Amino acid sequence: MDCIAIGAHPDDVELFAGGFLALCAQRGYRIGIVHLTRGERGTRGSPDERRTEALAAAEALSIPSENVAFLDLGDALLDNTEDNRLEIVRVLRRWRPRFVLHHNPFDRHPDHRKACRLVEEAFFYSHLAKIETDAPPHAPTGRFMFLNNSHAGQIPAFIVDISGEVFERKMAAIRAYRSQFHNPDRKGEETYISSMEFLEQIEVRARYFGGMIGAKHGEAFQAPEPLAFSDPSCLIGAREE
Repeated sequence: MDCIAIGAHPDDVELFAGGFLALCAQRGYRIGIVHLTRGERGTRGSPDERRTEALAAAEALSIPSENVAFLDLGDALLDNTEDNRLEIVRVLRRWRPRFVLHHNPFDRHPDHRKACRLVEEAFFYSHLAKIETDAPPHAPTGRFMFLNNSHAGQIPAFIVDISGEVFERKMAAIRAYRSQFHNPDRKGEETYISSMEFLEQIEVRARYFGGMIGAKHGEAFQAPEPLAFSDPSCLIGAREE
């Protein structure tokens, strides 16, 4: 894999990084998604529904179903145990990504904060040869963290332009979670994220970050360590002949 995105629940990755993943897939990169839990303790939707929705969301992002992994580390638990860390290490070693995207440690949701810690440690342990799994050790090049405008005071390391068709694909992936987000045909208890206002806030967030880089829509990410590069063209672009 070129990049994998790891989220605590089915729908997290699409909310925070759906545009980035759609853009990467559009440009031919090999992308994977890992859902750490089945979302079994959520107010709306069953684990089976959310799995089906997650596969539909991946299709909207042009990510094949075989590149979507479903773990069962415990919704509303996600304890930082050796077993849970090893489950993530196994995925990292099997898929061998260059980069990993994951949750931010300042997120308001406890599962997101726990997922951040789990991935952070699994990312390190993945290269240790004496931790034995069914695949050889692997050391990804780097990792980046989701960022949204509720992470007060956090400054993006970079913002990706997801304007146009890419943003529409992100929203299509989010709407694939029909049990979770605004759906007039869905009966049952309403939640904050099932409101129309929540969908509108997704666009407000994308416009906020897009405005920071002169684009219509954007997604923001943080880097836990300084970004290193040896070729300035990655910042200023290739020189025109």
